[in-house]
Amino acid sequence: MLINCDVTLENFPRFESETSDDGRIQRAIECCDNGVLYIPKGVYEIEKEIVVKNCCSLLLHKSAVLKAVKEIPFVLFYDAEASYPDIVENDGHIVPSKDFDAEDWNLFVNGGVIDGAGLASCMCLNSFKHFTMRDVSFRNGKKYGLRIEEEGSTWTYELVAQNLYFKCTMPGLSPNAGISSRGGDSHFIDCIVVDYTIGFEMLGGGSNRLTRCHVWGGPVPPESEGELPEMLKDSVNYWLDSYDIILTDCYADTGLTGFLVKQNARLRGCSYFNNYTYKMDDVTVIDHQSGSLLVSEGLFRKTSPHATLYKGDGTNVLWVNNIIDGEFDDAKRDFME
Repeated sequence: MLINCDVTLENFPRFESETSDDGRIQRAIECCDNGVLYIPKGVYEIEKEIVVKNCCSLLLHKSAVLKAVKEIPFVLFYDAEASYPDIVENDGHIVPSKDFDAEDWNLFVNGGVIDGAGLASCMCLNSFKHFTMRDVSFRNGKKYGLRIEEEGSTWTYELVAQNLYFKCTMPGLSPNAGISSRGGDSHFIDCIVVDYTIGFEMLGGGSNRLTRCHVWGGPVPPESEGELPEMLKDSVNYWLDSYDIILTDCYADTGLTGFLVKQNARLRGCSYFNNYTYKMDDVTVIDHQSGSLLVSEGLFRKTSPHATLYKGDGTNVLWVNNIIDGEFDDAKRDFME
C-alpha cells in the first residue's frame, strides 16, 4: 500500500506508439498538480527531457532509474517557480506576491537514480524558495550531475540536500561537475561525489553550508596508457566562489586541487588526502585566490613526492589548530604557526 502519494506511475502505461517512458512520466506529472508522484522500481528509458513546472513532488523507489537513451540537455528539469504563484510584473521587474499562504515550501525529489548515461546531464533545479532532495543517486552526468540555477532561473535559495550520491563510471565525460550551483542559503549534508572533474562547483549566491561531504576521483581509467585517470586531470574537489561559504568536516580526497577559494570561506575540520595509487603528483591542498579564509582543526596529509599545502599570498588567512602530516613543498608560513 502506498503512503503519502497522490498518483502512481503504474497507472500510466506507454502508448502503443511510444518507444520510451518519458511520455508516460510526463503525463503522470501533468495529472499531479501540487501532489506527489510515486515512481516504482524499474528502469525507465528517457528520450525527451522530463519537465516539472506544476509543483509535483517526486518520490522514487530506491531502485527506480530514469536513464537517458538519447542526447538531451537534462534527464529531469524541475522549475519550481509555480510554488510562489502570484508573481507580479511591476515596470518590467518581477516581484514576489505578499500572499505567503499561497506558497508551497514542501516540494521535494526523493529516492531513485537519475542516469545521464553519458548522453545527458542528470538534473537541473530552478526557481525554488525552499526545496528538499534526499537519497538520490546521479550517475554519469554528461556535463552536470545536479545543476542549480540555470540561466533564466529566479529566486533560488534554501535547498536542503542530504545523502546525494554522484558517480561517473564510464570514460569520455571529462570535464564535468557533480554539483554546480549558483543558488544561495543552501545546505548540503552527507553528499558524496566520485569521479566528476569538479566535485562541488559553488559559483554564486551566498551563505551556503556543506557538512560531512566527500569528493574523490580516480577509478575511471585514463584515455591513454601512462596518463592520469581521466577525471583527475585539472580536478578540483571543492570550487568555492560563493560568498560566506562554510565547509564543516568535509573531505577532499584525491583531487589535483583540494579547495579552490575565490571568496570569503571557512574550512572547519576539513581534510585532504591524495591516494597515490593513481600516481597523481604535484597537488595543491588549498589554492587561495581571493577573499578572507579561515582554516581550523583540519588534517592535511602529504602522500605524493610533490605537494603544496597552501598557494596564495598569505593575507586575510587565519590558520588555527590544524594538523599537518608530512613535509609539504612550500615553506611553512608564519600564519600557519
